[in-house]
Amino acid sequence: MPLVATPAIILHVMPYSETSKIVRLLARDLGLQSAIAKGARRAKSRTGPRLDLFASGTATLTMKGHRELNPLTSFDITSAHAGLSHDVTRFAAASALAELVLKCVPAEPHPEVFDAASAGLDAIEHAPSELLETAALVACWGLVVALGFSPTLDRCAVCGVPTEGSIRFSAAQGGALCASHGTEAPNVTRLKRPDREALAALIAGRLPEAALDPRHAAAHRKLLMAFVRHHLAEDRPLPALAFWDAESWNATSS
Repeated sequence: MPLVATPAIILHVMPYSETSKIVRLLARDLGLQSAIAKGARRAKSRTGPRLDLFASGTATLTMKGHRELNPLTSFDITSAHAGLSHDVTRFAAASALAELVLKCVPAEPHPEVFDAASAGLDAIEHAPSELLETAALVACWGLVVALGFSPTLDRCAVCGVPTEGSIRFSAAQGGALCASHGTEAPNVTRLKRPDREALAALIAGRLPEAALDPRHAAAHRKLLMAFVRHHLAEDRPLPALAFWDAESWNATSS
């Protein structure tokens, strides 16, 4: 029963019995893992106080073959991401990112996905308030891209014809559509050149040159959520993303 130490992020925590916790981890070297931290709810536990949502650190697990629930021996924290719990909008955005991982990431190791999730949580925690929504969009698109899904913007997603200027965007089809296919497809969103350029920046991991106002940020969240539902979530409910969308709009319009 080897001990394996790996960088990890805590994405879900739940009590188990009177003394223990079960955690869901994204581990860089092991992928998604469920682990039991025995005695973590005890007052003098060495592990319990560190097992907070969104905390990053080095997890040491006792790997018992192909068991679905391995013992978590220790968790040495490197970043508590405490700032995410002090702001409902930051917490909502981080929860949306965590939900994308838990519901859309395969179980096997994907170091690039781990790196994207880690960078995304850091960005959401430390972004200035006026750039928070944009930073959260960059973080979520970064995870989508790391999973191998990226919308096509420079050519028609159906026939490959190059597209320029304003485009018709279809989440279901995977990106831009030419004039011919755009008139036939349902639920098409028209993106003017500045909106297309902003989306291209978000997908590339950059802040758009022009800051997104609340209305445009809300529109970009809708595009992201539609794309995720069609290509990653397989129509499963995404309550954390829905809450982020609602709470972000409430926070920026209050």
